[in-house]
Amino acid sequence: MKGINAIKHRNLFAISLKIQGDVDQSVDAAALLALRNEMAELNELYRQYLELLQQLEDIVQDYESKERTIRSKILSPSLRKLAKNRQTGADLRMIITSLNSCAH
Repeated sequence: MKGINAIKHRNLFAISLKIQGDVDQSVDAAALLALRNEMAELNELYRQYLELLQQLEDIVQDYESKERTIRSKILSPSLRKLAKNRQTGADLRMIITSLNSCAH
């Protein structure tokens, strides 16, 4: 997924404001109105993008928290119990190694 470049957005917005503020007879009214409408829509899309980005960040944090809980509170104690009962072997070592790799 490609993100929206905040610097480009701010620059485009600044240029738009400058053109709207410095308008003279060389820019026709229809073009100016179109610019205002398009910039309003662009700003709304950018606002929605930032909102969704925040939601995505929250989901990622929730996912990582749930994954840590599963690893540390459910799987790790069970594997330690198996190891303590001397049920070690190649398969158990492979599972422990796989579980540990998920932590990074």
